Amino acid sequence: MNEINDREKWVMKVTKRKRSSAFGLAAAAVLLAITAGCGGNAGVKETGAAAGQEKGAAAAAVKQVDVQFALDTAATGSPQSRVAVEQGYFGKNGVQAKTFDFPYGIDTLNALLVDRADVGSAADYALLNSLGKGDMVILGTLSRANDVSAKNSVLLVRSGIGSEQDLAGKKLGVARGTVFEYVWAKYLEKLGIPKDKVTYVNYSSPDEALVALKRGQMDAIWASGAVREKLKEVEGVKELVDSSKTGVYVKAFLVARRSFVEQHPEAAAGTLKALKEATDYIGGHKQETAQLLFNKIKLPQAGVLKDLEASAYVVGFTQEDYEHLSEMQKWLQEQGILKGTYDLKSKINVEPLKKALPESETYKP
Repeated sequence: MNEINDREKWVMKVTKRKRSSAFGLAAAAVLLAITAGCGGNAGVKETGAAAGQEKGAAAAAVKQVDVQFALDTAATGSPQSRVAVEQGYFGKNGVQAKTFDFPYGIDTLNALLVDRADVGSAADYALLNSLGKGDMVILGTLSRANDVSAKNSVLLVRSGIGSEQDLAGKKLGVARGTVFEYVWAKYLEKLGIPKDKVTYVNYSSPDEALVALKRGQMDAIWASGAVREKLKEVEGVKELVDSSKTGVYVKAFLVARRSFVEQHPEAAAGTLKALKEATDYIGGHKQETAQLLFNKIKLPQAGVLKDLEASAYVVGFTQEDYEHLSEMQKWLQEQGILKGTYDLKSKINVEPLKKALPESETYKP
């Protein structure tokens, strides 16, 4: 396994690092970065209410609870949370939001693990690999991939790869700890290409992947959103297939420290209410949302709009969501990827969701 960067150093420490690339990554060096650097704020970019973005009029009459959010900047860049800040939805629901930007969802979970943030989010695969490492709970589902959204995640390849079978013997880019590890595994399994016939090249940020692709250090990479558009600009790079060919449909989830939820159940419910309002807003204001993401983290509007049109943003938790996680957890255990065991049901707390949005919860523990 060829690693471009040593992400292990981020478990307990975040190295300060500024980003000004087109991806709009605020800082952080390693995937453990989404260790949502609240606390000392090293290696992260502070935005949102704490930076003066929250609209205070509606919030003034509501008792506020300070909540630290770790947001990822990949794909569409946590649009629900950013809209909730910009439109004042957090404030009106009793949440004084302080946000910090990091490359990927896995990084937001690491932030929770070291008590550097209260709330984060991540895709299913990264989530399941992290739940056993600390006392975190799933509060709800934020997005569910479908046939349309799956087509927005594409496999980009360099010249020399003309068909799927040509992937054998090649260097495949993957952000370690993210759902793309799962996508690659299931895709190669479907193609009948043994894992020992490929070489995985780890990267810690989209910028790093861009450099590796340009230098020929990787031959193929899955990408979506603004990252996809940027990587497509590399000379000789082309789309081969979209992720609907893998049979993998990704879901993303809202996660919080258990102690935070127990100490501030009203704030947890308020967070869910605010995110639901933001989700409804996005549905009717895609252009404005794309502009917001460009203003905040410099994501190219064209790519964001394309994803917003296809993505299925939600706030809820269903029995199907649980079964999706349960089946993936079983696969991870069978593959020897998931180290240790834990009771998935004990990592789910839908009480705040029941209080905030009872109609959106159908989970039967």
